[in-house]
Parts: sequence; C-alpha cells; structure tokens
Amino acid sequence: MGELHRDEFRAGQYFVGVAGMAMMRRILARPSEGLRRLEEVRQVLDGFDEFPNNIVVEVVEHDLDSGYQRWAPTYDGRNPLIEAEEPVVRPMLDALPPGRALDAACGTGRHAGYLAGLAHDTIGVDASAAMLRVARERFPAVDFKSGRLAALPVEDGTIDVVTCALALCHVPDLGPVFAEFARVLRPGGSLIVSDPHPTSAHFGGVAGFPDRDQVPADGFRLPFVENVAHPVHTYVNAAVDVGLRIDECVEIDFPESALAANPAAAVLPDAVRQAFGGLPFLLIWRCSKPAP
Repeated sequence: MGELHRDEFRAGQYFVGVAGMAMMRRILARPSEGLRRLEEVRQVLDGFDEFPNNIVVEVVEHDLDSGYQRWAPTYDGRNPLIEAEEPVVRPMLDALPPGRALDAACGTGRHAGYLAGLAHDTIGVDASAAMLRVARERFPAVDFKSGRLAALPVEDGTIDVVTCALALCHVPDLGPVFAEFARVLRPGGSLIVSDPHPTSAHFGGVAGFPDRDQVPADGFRLPFVENVAHPVHTYVNAAVDVGLRIDECVEIDFPESALAANPAAAVLPDAVRQAFGGLPFLLIWRCSKPAP
C-alpha cells in the first residue's frame, strides 16, 4: 500500500505535550516543579505563532514494506536504540560458541555481520529487498535470504543462535514468530531478541527516519512506521508457550543520547528529562531451547 496517512502539527504542540507529561510524572512528588512546567506551557501558547513553536512538522505514515524501503539507504546512521542495544547484546553473542546463526529480520545486517565475525556460519533473513541489498554490500560473506518472521526459510532444528533486533514492534502477534524461532533452533540453542520497550510506544514512539524528499519550506517532514506496543507479559507467554526458557531479561532506560536527540531538548531541557528520564526505552531477552 505504501503511504498510509499524511498529516501535520506544529512544534509547539509537541512542546506542550512534553511539558504536560513531565508535569504529570512530578505533580505529586514535586509539585513546585509542576508549576514550572505549567509556566512553560503558558509561554509556548503565548508564542504559538512564533519560532520555534510555529515550525510545521509534516508526518507521513508508511506501511512496513514501503517504510523500510525508503529507510534502507540511511538506516545505518546514528540511532539511540542501536547505541543502547549493542553494548548489551554483543557480550551475549561473544559468550556463545561458534555454530550456525540466524539473524531474523536482519535489516542491513549489523548482527549478521557481527556473528560472521565470531566465526558463525551465518544466515540473514529479511522481508525488505532494499534492506537486503545494503546488507549484501556490507557483508558479502553472509548468506542473506528473503523471508518474513512468521515463515523463516530455514529448516527445522538447524540453528544454534537466533538474533532478532528491533523488529517485533512491527509484528501484530508474537506467538507465530516465537514458534518459528523455536522451530529452527537446535536443542540447546540460544535466542537473543531486542525491541523498543512498550512504554516507549505507549508514549508515541514510532520508527521514524530521515526524509529523502523535498521537505516543506516552512518546516520538516517525518516519515515513520508505527510501532506495536507489546506488553512485557506477551513476550514471556510467547516464549514459554513454545517451550523456550527465558534466561535473562534486560530493560534499559532512556539513555542520554535519546534525551539529547529529543526535538524538545533545545527548548525545554528540564521538561524532557522529567518526561522521559528513567522510563524504560529498550527490552532485551536472552532465551534458550532446552535439550531433551
């Protein structure tokens, strides 16, 4: 389908939302700080037709295939999610003996390439032809295949380690995907999954990416793919229901890089910290398939 929806808002609307979120989180514990946020809201509203409050942000929602096709050329740019994820996931991968590895929803191949560098015989699978083109250019030694998470093109019980990074937020039902992970894993094999934390999606987090087209003369354009907020228990149930054992769960709070990158940080730095600081940002699971 490609483009699903197009709309716009003014930056001042977002600033008011951030200040309101900060005020709600502190209203009981620190009421005086809430009053400061209220004053910031008044200032934004009084100057709503002035810069930077009047910056127009055009938002364009894409479906999964269209969005990642457009994002592929710039996907490997700076990303606070990746910066927070890799220091946790890579030591998990370093601890595993070489074997046969599958990077499911591999994107541009960052985990597939890392696994290959650890001497794993590595397969990367993704549904996006544009992402796979970038991955093949980056890591020509990896066997990249086209396929979707709920129907992986891999034989039963042939994989020692599966990785799936920042992709389940686009899956409506986790059950079939975890069933596929369990199907392809050998007994004793490992599964390592990362995903944006559902709390982030609940507060409006989306998979936004840089725009490659002409932006509006008086503002910015934000293309995005919507994220699904899977509650934490749904990951647990999906894994346990197919016989996987959960060995570790890591929740990472909003890092400094994400707070600094927030569009309101230059205008309302204290409100950004109070709104998002300490909230969970990233969810990482380490699972295994028990031997019989």
